[in-house]
Amino acid sequence: MSKAVFFCVGTGGHVLPVLNIVKTISKKGVNESDMLVVTDKRGEQYFSDSSLEVITYPFVSSTKGILGYFFKIFKIVISVFVIFKKLRKLNISFIFTTGAYIAPVAAVLSMMLRTKFYIQEQNIFAGLGNKVSAFRANSVFTSFPNTENISQKKIDFSGPVLNLDVEKIKENSNSNITIGFQGGSQGSKEINDLAIEFAKDPIYENIKIIHIVGKSHNSSIINRKNYVSYDFIENMDNYYDSINIQVSRAGGGSLEAAFLNIPQLLVPYKHGTTSQHQLLNAQFLEKKGAAKIITSYEELKVMLNSYLDDELSKLEFNIKAGNDHIGKVLIDEIN
Repeated sequence: MSKAVFFCVGTGGHVLPVLNIVKTISKKGVNESDMLVVTDKRGEQYFSDSSLEVITYPFVSSTKGILGYFFKIFKIVISVFVIFKKLRKLNISFIFTTGAYIAPVAAVLSMMLRTKFYIQEQNIFAGLGNKVSAFRANSVFTSFPNTENISQKKIDFSGPVLNLDVEKIKENSNSNITIGFQGGSQGSKEINDLAIEFAKDPIYENIKIIHIVGKSHNSSIINRKNYVSYDFIENMDNYYDSINIQVSRAGGGSLEAAFLNIPQLLVPYKHGTTSQHQLLNAQFLEKKGAAKIITSYEELKVMLNSYLDDELSKLEFNIKAGNDHIGKVLIDEIN
């Protein structure tokens, strides 16, 4: 049997799609023993409860774009040869990556190992890693149609890889209004501050609040009967089944709530290269009627009042999930 190799690093936004593709193809009969994950120390934690074989390596990242990688080229070359030594004896069916700073390493290794190479891009504006790696890709699976900053010839619009059971139909029987706050797997101080301010506002004491604080933040201690917080939620199905509206960042994960037709108030990240694709993601969803962009607590209140007046609650945006499509392509490669 050939080996399927997945490259993912960093935060849940890049690692969870791999976990969910693994789940998808496992349900179709592919054994976890026939799959291997290459990640870094941050990504490794997501596989602690998995039987997958995991290779962990301190891959080089940069906050200064291409220039930063240029000055670290020696370390990048070393990482390529270290991983090549571990993979060269395997019968590899394909290499799959969810991007970020590991994508160019995965692309070069796919060339050295002479194997198929696939990329998953979750944002409407492709990141630098995926952009420079796309030359080698057989396909780039995209969450959004008309993804920018990447060769259109490579794009296979699959829809997003969702961190939930895509076969499950959402049936929210909650008669009370519940609002969910989340800022991604690592959390967001800006989102957390909005959640805390909202929880302390006596105007909304009858609205339930579920607050995902994030792994890199301490759980907020707020003595309110309508408020509950979690560092991280493994089963996002239960979370989405419990909420009527969500306040979140505008990364690729915002497509999960859109898939379930849950209205969203989006606060795009404002710093670095991430700000560009988050703003574009949010603008796309707002234009399609799936969300509203907010920049302050006052705007949150205005939009929430619109929801309570039954305006925002009518938002609807039907999208497809990419789990099954990507899974089918990869399974065909394994077989």
